[in-house]
Amino acid sequence: MDDSIFKLGFDRYQRFRLTQELIDSLALGGPLSILEVGAFDNAFQPFVAGHRHSLWPREVRPGEPIDFADNTFDVTLALDVLEHVPAEERGFFVSECARVASNAFIIGFPVSTSLAAEQFVLKLTGSAWLAQHQELGLPDKSEMEALFKKLGLSFTCHANGSLPSWTAMMLLMHGLRGEQREEVSDFFNRRFYALENREPAYRYIYVLQK
Repeated sequence: MDDSIFKLGFDRYQRFRLTQELIDSLALGGPLSILEVGAFDNAFQPFVAGHRHSLWPREVRPGEPIDFADNTFDVTLALDVLEHVPAEERGFFVSECARVASNAFIIGFPVSTSLAAEQFVLKLTGSAWLAQHQELGLPDKSEMEALFKKLGLSFTCHANGSLPSWTAMMLLMHGLRGEQREEVSDFFNRRFYALENREPAYRYIYVLQK
């Protein structure tokens, strides 16, 4: 992978890197066809170089089906998108992402146990992203796992992003711009990623299979 990926903001790097490791663990060979749902740029693509990576726009409209046939892609992804979908539409969103995947749907999202930390960071930074999390509600881990089972999806669950580290880094990164922000990201991502996938976790990443 290109060294430039280490300059990604720590929060994106963490979820992208673990997702890449989970795709590799599926041992499907390649090149794979991968659909990333809800992405607003191509930042994940370098993590899956050698595979065919496509995007479905970030602005997921409530109740809108994904315009592909069943099992079109080997793997589908939705990384930190679910918390931006209204709670009543999350079941449909998950079912659509799983429907177009022939092997696995990988979904990552911050959970309701991160609420107090998010509220604290929001109070100090005014983050528009976190404000929408509060408006729509963070997914509940147990409720989402019950939904996965109801949809007939088996799953494995993976902690991603230590909550104390996430809180501290969100406050630190808020005050940084440009090259300074990239330098801190590079330092943190290279040295601490391997230590960060632990409890208490800010988010969980699930590998769902039919």
